[in-house]
Amino acid sequence: MLRVLLVEDERAAARTLQQMLQECQPATEVLALLNSVRSTAQWLAEHPAPDLIFMDIHLADGTCFELFKRTAVSSPVIFTTAYDQHALEAFRSNGIDYLLKPLALPDVQRSLSKFDALRQPRPVPPIPPDLSELLRTMQLLQSPAPATYRSSWLGTFKNKLVPVAAEQVAYFSIRHGAVTLTTLDGQRYLLDVASLDELEAEVDPRQFFRGNRQILFAKRSIADLEPYYNHRLLVNLTPAPSEEVVISKPRVSELKAWLSAR
Repeated sequence: MLRVLLVEDERAAARTLQQMLQECQPATEVLALLNSVRSTAQWLAEHPAPDLIFMDIHLADGTCFELFKRTAVSSPVIFTTAYDQHALEAFRSNGIDYLLKPLALPDVQRSLSKFDALRQPRPVPPIPPDLSELLRTMQLLQSPAPATYRSSWLGTFKNKLVPVAAEQVAYFSIRHGAVTLTTLDGQRYLLDVASLDELEAEVDPRQFFRGNRQILFAKRSIADLEPYYNHRLLVNLTPAPSEEVVISKPRVSELKAWLSAR
């Protein structure tokens, strides 16, 4: 029986991870599902240490690294996050693996296999056998990514094809199946693209955020943010799009983390 603690502030992500754990190891027992640094610290103080912890980095009341400052965590941790800039800190905080969202079943299975291998009794070598692998992983995460993102698009305007640089893009939007590029000066171009999913895979995720199914906007186009009812967030863009850009409650923390990232 594998006793697991899940620390995740997005319910949908937590349910998905629970299902993956059951598929990978049916004998897994999820001891608790927690969503904040405070509740996790309290739970660890009141219960025996779990065999393994899956922990999201961005929680309801801050980053999970605050937990390691407040309390001693003896269990190994598999970190989950949408961003890779915390890898070094994760490996310094009981981390045995670092999974990027959205999680994939093979990645979860590989992490569990790694955990199982680490639990097997073995002579203690002078250097951990997987240290070189971890160092290579951290070096890759620290190294600048190659410039593989799209730098321009050809947009249609008045029966002409016009090149538009990525730096000029305010947002991409889709309506009635047509994908449009809007520039910072308000010019709109029709793109020969099937979906926003295709564009999302081409742009720099540090500069563009998928607000919802209808819009993919650039950080430079954000004028300000407003609280919206039911704990959602209204993003005001410049130039203003034809419809309001409302961020769902589960993705508000993700948007704030994206805006705060360097």
